[in-house]
Amino acid sequence: MMAFNLVVVMGTSLFILIVAAAFIEAVGAADEAASAYVNEKEDDGTYKFENLLAWVRHNGGRVDYRLGLTNHQYGDRSVRGGVALQNIKAGSELLFLPWNIVFGTIDDTATVPENKCEVLQSYASEVDAGSASFWYPYLALDDSLSSRVPSLWNELAILELQGLPPFGNTFDGITDWYSSNCADDVSFSNLPSSSRQALLAAITRAAGLRFLPVYDLLNHHNGMLNTKTLADTKGVTVTTTTDILKGEEPFMSIRGGQENTVSEMFRRYGFVEEWPRYHSLDQKDDESNGGTKNTMQFLILTGEIVAIYPPPSLLSQIGHGTLNIDDLLATAEKHNQGLSTEQLIQFGKLGVGFIDNFITTVEEDAAIIQKMKDNFLTMPQNLSGEIEQLTDIIDAIYYRIQFKQSIKIAADATIKILALRTDASEL
Repeated sequence: MMAFNLVVVMGTSLFILIVAAAFIEAVGAADEAASAYVNEKEDDGTYKFENLLAWVRHNGGRVDYRLGLTNHQYGDRSVRGGVALQNIKAGSELLFLPWNIVFGTIDDTATVPENKCEVLQSYASEVDAGSASFWYPYLALDDSLSSRVPSLWNELAILELQGLPPFGNTFDGITDWYSSNCADDVSFSNLPSSSRQALLAAITRAAGLRFLPVYDLLNHHNGMLNTKTLADTKGVTVTTTTDILKGEEPFMSIRGGQENTVSEMFRRYGFVEEWPRYHSLDQKDDESNGGTKNTMQFLILTGEIVAIYPPPSLLSQIGHGTLNIDDLLATAEKHNQGLSTEQLIQFGKLGVGFIDNFITTVEEDAAIIQKMKDNFLTMPQNLSGEIEQLTDIIDAIYYRIQFKQSIKIAADATIKILALRTDASEL
């Protein structure tokens, strides 16, 4: 068995491309995997991806030898995720995890303890154990402490949402719950790093307090979902649903359907996917109209195609399998045509109302971010708290830019539909 690491330095960032070359696929590969695992212990003490693969295989799991780990560029950010080292056919088993190596489960079953604190405290203890922990090959790749999800934001960053969801509904409740129920009322910010890591890992990586090695290194993308996951009494199996070419990324889905709103995804995981983006936001009329609540719901698909007030039958397709893009776009168009002119006018008015009520424009937001980035470059590196706060504020402004742009896309789409109806009525 042979493996090598390629380290690429770009500017101040270190990109580690972990490439597995030539794995033996025979049934008896478990012994060789165990041998590789032992040999890897003799390196610099840092368990990288190949260590995790060997550990999984040694403990009864299976990982396709064509699965690697690299950094993918998303705009100006580098995001770690899986990569196909060679072409992988649809229907291939990418990963199998027996329950005994899914952290948080009981007695080799899918069951998790009713006491959530028990799981989180156990996770923190294993982190503290370092290389002595059975779970070390898995925990060594957990970068949850670097997560700056809204649960960690202070009031200054939250105010930068300008009232957009999830304004007023961040994860303060979870950190407070954790402190009072699991940490003797010690505030989250004053907890040991291992305890903070445990909660952040649970928020950003776990599936119902089940921590799935390798699987949680795959990135989420409902629009480009190309795997499916099945859990049974033996464990969790991930299978490809489309051909994945060499260099392409295997994607999984964190969540889908009507729960997969942009604000909920951002609240929980701190990112907004390119598409599909499902928005649901409320606006109250003034008191003269009894304060009636109006809801603006829309789904943005690839090519900025918008489904206005998308039905459950459309939303249910999101995150539950590989999407047939042509069918999805055709369904969205047919649905829009079925909406009444009154519904479209009301939707358009809501969009214009939201846009008019924002404190700043997208252009002004972009200028604010640029100024903050300039300040960021001149800040002393020892001001870690100030740097984190500025990073959170910048993320909040990026989010509100994306949200404002989405509302405008939806409003513009409505205007086009109404314009076509007006033209048709004049024929």
